[in-house]
Amino acid sequence: MSITYLTGFIYFTDANGTSKGAYQNSRRDNIESTTGADNQIILNGKTYSYLPFIYQGAAKTKSGDNLEAQLIFANNTVAMNHANQAVVEKWNVQVDICKMNSSFTSVEGNPLTTDNWLVASMSYDSTTIELLVSSAIDAVGTNCPNRVLTNNLVGYLPTTANIRNL
Repeated sequence: MSITYLTGFIYFTDANGTSKGAYQNSRRDNIESTTGADNQIILNGKTYSYLPFIYQGAAKTKSGDNLEAQLIFANNTVAMNHANQAVVEKWNVQVDICKMNSSFTSVEGNPLTTDNWLVASMSYDSTTIELLVSSAIDAVGTNCPNRVLTNNLVGYLPTTANIRNL
């Protein structure tokens, strides 16, 4: 029987791209401490600390207009404050799912999947906090990331409205 060891990595940034935290969910049971440097993993030059969470991958809405996923955390004061701040400040989150070695100390190869999300909303009960993350483009609300057309992106642009088709 073959076992595939997977770990989820989440990297939060604010709207300006400033890092707000990097976490991974693979706890190693063979170490005495589950905090500190013993339970950190490096991926793409970033150090990810241990944080227990569940990533429920992308699912389309019934109308097919938006992709959504969930990040589920244990309900405590620290997690609640971070989740609330992520929603209010509209943080971005990158989720990487990676294959790990059997001791969960390093990533094997490239990430299997990489998803980029916007933190949309949160809900909670007495035991869990759920962050709803969605795609950057919302067809219903007609929201999309701002982008300016420049020569570098699309080539030369017309400077007059007098354009003819030949």
